[in-house]
Amino acid sequence: MTAGTPPAFAMSRRYSGASDSDYEGPMVDTAIFLGAGASKAEGAPLQGDLFREYFSSADFRESPRKMDRELAAFFLEMFHIDVKRRDIRAATFPTFEEVLGLTDLAIMRKEAFRHFDIENRDRNSGRLRFIAQYLVFLVAKVLHAKLAERATLHRNLVRALRAGGQLLSTVFVSTNYDILIDNALTEEQGNGIYLDYGIEFRNFDWPNDWKRPVRGNSVSLFKPHGSLNWLFCPTCDELEITPKEKSVVTHLISEYPDKRCKECRSVYSPLIVPPTFYKDLNNVFLSSIWNRTDIALRKVNHIIFCGYSFPDADMHIKYLLKRAQTNRSGQLKITVVNHFLDKDNEVSKQEKYRYERFLGDKVNYTDMSFQDFAANPLCLLRPSGR
Repeated sequence: MTAGTPPAFAMSRRYSGASDSDYEGPMVDTAIFLGAGASKAEGAPLQGDLFREYFSSADFRESPRKMDRELAAFFLEMFHIDVKRRDIRAATFPTFEEVLGLTDLAIMRKEAFRHFDIENRDRNSGRLRFIAQYLVFLVAKVLHAKLAERATLHRNLVRALRAGGQLLSTVFVSTNYDILIDNALTEEQGNGIYLDYGIEFRNFDWPNDWKRPVRGNSVSLFKPHGSLNWLFCPTCDELEITPKEKSVVTHLISEYPDKRCKECRSVYSPLIVPPTFYKDLNNVFLSSIWNRTDIALRKVNHIIFCGYSFPDADMHIKYLLKRAQTNRSGQLKITVVNHFLDKDNEVSKQEKYRYERFLGDKVNYTDMSFQDFAANPLCLLRPSGR
């Protein structure tokens, strides 16, 4: 990292090339920003429902795994929730971002909770670090169970963009950990279009595995909060992407809790950060993604938010958006697509207020659902003719 560069935006030199301009093919005009509501439309639970879904599942209730014993002890100690009770669906759970944010902040500050220490000579040494990883595996299990063989709407969106000649001039940004948009884009390889995460994976050098994106024929997908199909080796400081079958990713990190690096035999770690105020973005891969997201958003003329409620906690995303809005000569067009059946009017009103309070009163807050947009994205994309 160069002197004076904030860690969150330090550029990784591991990607094939030294600057963002090396990967430019068709001029990118539009960014589609995917939030939790886009995945919800496919059947994914929202943040507040993840724990309820998992602890009420047969996979947990019949499990002999150490991971599940530890999670049960953690929720009982930290939140006074007995996750083994029969009426667990009636329990009030914290959100995933609250719990993972809690563990990440403690680890970052090198502080502990009673019975859940970080590192010392006690028998509980490192217990909190394990909990942080178990929480990520929990989410992967829930999303895999809910979203296996899904991605219909995301696939419709990608295909409609390709049919309208707009796919290669669109960049995607997703704060979701799932792989719905990933699979929709991966399937386009059959049409000569490649998925580009903006980072290097060691699989690129392996035979019969993932291929490097082809310059000029790739669509960028930036996931600044990480992804559930990425495995990180903290010793080699390299990333591996989980296998795909028949052109789609079928395996998430929850299937590899003890997988070891082929080079050094270290156990892989997930690469996930919660959308909280106190995000730690010192990982070189996440730094690179944030850097390239920053550049991409400053270059586009139009950002379309899909299923993103503009939460107060996601200050890092707001920082990127304000840079994109102000560091340009022309005006950035902003459109919001986040309506759904039976959405409360007050919820919509407050959401619209959050957008306008931060981005100004020129925001186009539509009454379109993600389903509507996925079926006909060209109704909102208006190429500038650059």
